[in-house]
Amino acid sequence: MSAMTVQPLPRAGLGPARRATRTPALAVALVCTLLMGGVPARAQSFLGTGPAERLTVPPTGDALRKQGPAPAQAPAQIPARAPTSSAAPAAQGRPSAPDSADGGRRPQIQATIAPARRLPAGTRGFRLSGEEDVLQYPVYLTEGQARGAARLRVSYLSAISVAPEGSELTGLVNGTKVGWTRIQAPGAVKVVEFAIPDGVLKAGYNAVTLTASQRHRVDCAIEATYELWTQIDPSRSGLVIAPAADLDLKSLAALEPDESGALPMGVLLNEKPTLPRLERMIGAVQALAVVSRLARPAVSFGPPLSGRSGVNLLVGTAAEIRGTDGVEDLGPITGPRLALLPPRSNRAPTLVVTGLGPDDVRAATAQLAAAGDAGGSGPGTALAPLIRGYEVQGGERLELQRLGVTSREFNGRLLRTRIELRFPPDFVPADYGKAMLHLAGGYAAGLDSSAQIVVDINGRNAASVPLPYARGEVFDDQAIPLPLSLWRPGLNSVEISAQLPNAADKVCDTLSPAARQPRFLFLDRTRLEIPSLARAVRSPDLAAVKAGAVPFTAPGQRPRLVLPVADRETADAAATLAARLAIAAKRVIDFELVPDAGGTESGAKLVVAPARALNPVTIQSVGLDPEEIRRIWGGRAETVATPGQFGPEGVLTLDRLRRNLPMRCALPPAA
Repeated sequence: MSAMTVQPLPRAGLGPARRATRTPALAVALVCTLLMGGVPARAQSFLGTGPAERLTVPPTGDALRKQGPAPAQAPAQIPARAPTSSAAPAAQGRPSAPDSADGGRRPQIQATIAPARRLPAGTRGFRLSGEEDVLQYPVYLTEGQARGAARLRVSYLSAISVAPEGSELTGLVNGTKVGWTRIQAPGAVKVVEFAIPDGVLKAGYNAVTLTASQRHRVDCAIEATYELWTQIDPSRSGLVIAPAADLDLKSLAALEPDESGALPMGVLLNEKPTLPRLERMIGAVQALAVVSRLARPAVSFGPPLSGRSGVNLLVGTAAEIRGTDGVEDLGPITGPRLALLPPRSNRAPTLVVTGLGPDDVRAATAQLAAAGDAGGSGPGTALAPLIRGYEVQGGERLELQRLGVTSREFNGRLLRTRIELRFPPDFVPADYGKAMLHLAGGYAAGLDSSAQIVVDINGRNAASVPLPYARGEVFDDQAIPLPLSLWRPGLNSVEISAQLPNAADKVCDTLSPAARQPRFLFLDRTRLEIPSLARAVRSPDLAAVKAGAVPFTAPGQRPRLVLPVADRETADAAATLAARLAIAAKRVIDFELVPDAGGTESGAKLVVAPARALNPVTIQSVGLDPEEIRRIWGGRAETVATPGQFGPEGVLTLDRLRRNLPMRCALPPAA
């Protein structure tokens, strides 16, 4: 039976110059869904609605002091360098005052901010929410980067409901605490930096951890804890280190992500490629995505990428790439060849995949997929596989310590512990068994009778257990069954919540000693036992497609990647989707590029096209109404590019940070 996945694209409405830099709406929509991690942004009662505020970024280079009239409403200036002392957060800049009545002018100071090696996007995004939360990022460094001086920079915005006197943001690198600061940034982004001691960073993967302990200003109800959040600004947070001067084919994971945490991959074009060459290009894109252990590739075809982030990819036979800048440095090409050209003239590094003929290019692609290094610090190498969720196969016992969870005492009202598990793509969810959660920990005396532990799976309640004893209790094996019907193929989010109200919450004296007394102990030896899983390939199934690229990895006939319109936007979207499917499958998928879905041919097909170019027969074959599809997407045909530093994918604003809306999450507006 033929399996087909149809992905409509809005019609491009930009000229060639803008199309070269615009992420197609299909890829943008997919990135939006994954970066947000399925966690809805909760509104808070202290903030109203209003026009979005533009976040301005200080210029790079030396600090400038220039004379000029100060605007009546100047944007808040963000300090370039925060104190590295762990006891003092960075001082916020203030808007310039208006000109005085006598016409005098006040000098305006423009701060500098050095570039940082940004953090990669993962399943959890960039928001710390609730009273206690943790974000962890694996960051790959080369040998030279690990040896140099380094600082951890955190740029953040917080909810106005967060009480600074009782809330802290802490940074750790490979388990070493490098600094902390009071959380106090409700109206403007604040930047702090912590010095990283010598010897902490290692070549390979390093674990960067951000933890937040947040308390409410005025409300001690459990419901009020949902108003607490600290949003990390991914565009300026990361490790302040030098660019990788010793980058090579074994350290491609050190390629730096962009402002959104995604890795830009620019496929160089010197002419319009034929379908066979485009097929080889998409294969090389997949290989690079697999070997780099990416979570968020963002592919574009066109001119070279500039700046510090991303990588350029040059794919073709020796004859096809002849004349491209830098190729002459390769020397004679006599067979399959991989080479990494260093950055030049503000251009990102260029990875060359070439050979004498098409077969050599495919062989070089296979070599690329087998390259890479998974070394690094102990915490870093343990964290790297978790960036997309811990993979389970069934019939196993997992202590939460292996999933990055640590033991902790908690003195708040709602403790939420999250883990992400990735089930097999052919997993069959049904009530034929239960996963067993065995909690280890305890709770203090004096809790309210409504205190309980609640377990949610993918946002749905799976179990609740009361904490009934007024005297408190210590438990080492509190068994909680979790039905398998609530799990799904691919990524699953599990949240263990301890609701811990007591009588003191009614008084809500946040400064009293009683407010600091521990209420709950969560131990990392808590374990999850996964039974044997029923498995069967179901096709078509979008969950299976996302989880493991099913059915495109099935043996037999080559899967087809159908591009009815072979323009640049469609190629961008198709390559990005292919890269993500390759990451899910952990290997390069041998797609055959064709211009038409065909009729009754068997085999799996992935169709990527603007809605206007989709064949009505193809749309009907997957159970959709062609007229309805065209009506819905017709209103989004013209993309309006938003001016700003980050291009049409979305300008970073305070409003977007407050709403936890990634920069690449931007569909064209409806007509």
